[in-house]
Amino acid sequence: MKIQRAAVLALSVLLISVNDSKAITMDEFLSQVMEKNGAVKGTKISYEAKSNRLSEATLFFKPSYFLNGEYADDQRPTTAPSFQGAQTLRHTLRTGLSQNFRTGTKASLSYNLFKTQINGANPAFLPNKKFFDIAPQIEFTQSLWRNFLGSEFEATEKAQMAQVESSRYLEQFQHKQLLIQAENAYWRLYFAQTSLKVQTESLERAKRLREWNAKRVRSNLTDEADLLQAEANLQLREIDYQDTLTEIDTALRDFNSIRETEGEVMLEGTRDRESNYILHASLPPKAQLREDVLAQLANQKMALAQAELGTQRNRPNLELYGTYSINGRNERYQLAYDQSVGATRPMSIIGMRFVTPLDVGSMSDYKKAYAREVTASEMSYKRKAFEVEKEWEILSHRFDNFKQRLKLSQKMVSVQERKLATEKRRYDQGRTTTFQVLQFEQDFANAQLLKLRNERELITVYNQLKLFSGVDL
Repeated sequence: MKIQRAAVLALSVLLISVNDSKAITMDEFLSQVMEKNGAVKGTKISYEAKSNRLSEATLFFKPSYFLNGEYADDQRPTTAPSFQGAQTLRHTLRTGLSQNFRTGTKASLSYNLFKTQINGANPAFLPNKKFFDIAPQIEFTQSLWRNFLGSEFEATEKAQMAQVESSRYLEQFQHKQLLIQAENAYWRLYFAQTSLKVQTESLERAKRLREWNAKRVRSNLTDEADLLQAEANLQLREIDYQDTLTEIDTALRDFNSIRETEGEVMLEGTRDRESNYILHASLPPKAQLREDVLAQLANQKMALAQAELGTQRNRPNLELYGTYSINGRNERYQLAYDQSVGATRPMSIIGMRFVTPLDVGSMSDYKKAYAREVTASEMSYKRKAFEVEKEWEILSHRFDNFKQRLKLSQKMVSVQERKLATEKRRYDQGRTTTFQVLQFEQDFANAQLLKLRNERELITVYNQLKLFSGVDL
């Protein structure tokens, strides 16, 4: 038993006597977390990446470059082989720019080059069996029903932007949650270590009281019951001490896991500041909407955009389209190019295109389904906003409540300390019993531990309130 107690006390001294200069501050710990913790780094990188993707949907309205190449070998039978030959070889190259406009217009400007060779034709009827066709060309398509004035294009853009925005807010909120969890792990270990100091002092007092009663029993100055009571008190203090060591071990594992570094540490915590720093803290600033609510709002926007997109897709498609090209043909590329630039052989096309679904009943059902999805998303957003607002109110009340409890705990510690000192003097004068001293000693230790618990609870609530601040941690 003595060896076990000596080992316990030695461990206590080792933990408590760590040089203050080596104590880790909260800022140092969070720096280690942000530098080494993969989840924290990942959410930050993902948030920054999604921030850079917010304008990605606008690429839909930016010019695009295209390049098409094709080789065709056509040996199908022809109705007039003397003129059409028995084989046609064709090389095609198309290159140019295309763009979608917010008016619902699709346009392209292209340069088209064709090289044709006809084999098997009668030279008398087809003297030039190899020739080039060159055709600079402008094409456009204008939506007149579906996607009228670019409504489908706009819905596509909004849906993509809302999806990225939702993911971005969730990553930001998760990043803040991870840092808050890290702060709570720091405080858990700090208060466990501080509680160990209280338990050590309580254990030392219980040990001295047991030894003092043992001397009195040997001198026949007191009953053995007092010694047994002091021994039982010592055993109880040792159990509490072991429980605190177990809590420190668990908290240290969690602490090191978060910062991904091993080793015994002591934390600076509130050293030399007591509890005044948190007692004087006011409520953190509250943003209008927390990030997870903003994510739900983005989901609502996405549902609206997807509903519009779905409605547009199921509408009849009426389009006006047109093509204008200038053409040149010659067996020599340069002469064909000169002809096309001269615009002496233009070709123009203008037309209408109409396509409509025939399952009108299903189209009506789909439209109603999209409307219900929008309603559901609105309800989810309102519920989330309500829950977060209520959470803020509850935490605010808890913050004020724990402030008052911590103030009372401070007063209780002071009173219990004076009460214990007075009772010890009375015991030395033979005016009270061992039980009373043991009880008062326990009251003092419990008051100290209660103060620490209330302080930890207050800091935990304060950290939860910081999630509503709407600023990056």
